[in-house]
Amino acid sequence: LDNFKFELQHYGIIPLSEYNQVKVAINERPSSRQFRLAGLVVEAQHRLTKNGKKFGVLHLEDFSSKSEFTLWSEDYVKFQNYLSPGQILLIEGGFKERFNSGSFEFKIFKLHLLDTIKTSLTKQITLDVEPQNIDENFINFFDDNMKKYPGNTSLKFNIIDHSVQKKLPLSTLGTGISVNDEMIEFLTAKSNYVGITVVTHQ
Repeated sequence: LDNFKFELQHYGIIPLSEYNQVKVAINERPSSRQFRLAGLVVEAQHRLTKNGKKFGVLHLEDFSSKSEFTLWSEDYVKFQNYLSPGQILLIEGGFKERFNSGSFEFKIFKLHLLDTIKTSLTKQITLDVEPQNIDENFINFFDDNMKKYPGNTSLKFNIIDHSVQKKLPLSTLGTGISVNDEMIEFLTAKSNYVGITVVTHQ
């Protein structure tokens, strides 16, 4: 996961250790919370129920912990191609009550390859930057990068002057951008003085 620090930091992904804490207590403390989880598939199994119906079991691991997820019926059919060791996934889901039984299980709503979410999930990127940190290199980079990687993600700049408590918002018009590795590398290098907010599609 070392190559996905930007995604882990900016896409609402929580550690598996935190998810596991909620899972342990879910029947006593039901939660409607929606989760985004990410990790490496360390084990995946394709199984049959006693009635001959297919289902899958996915073992995911991140820096903090590991957890197991089960895919039943239609969900298994939809997502079975992701059940392969070595893949790095983003899971979106939440706990649902099982047949009005009072017990809850985690249901996966969506599965993504983690290396695709910058392109598929990013609705807008907002950058907070002070005017003294905007130089010719900064301007030229975004001018060139937006021409090189057009896309559907909108880019917004908040020019912030703390000395006079002013903020000037500037938004891109027309063609947006496709979030790309060059941009991520540039922003990561300037993360000490450029604030980054990512808004994602739901």
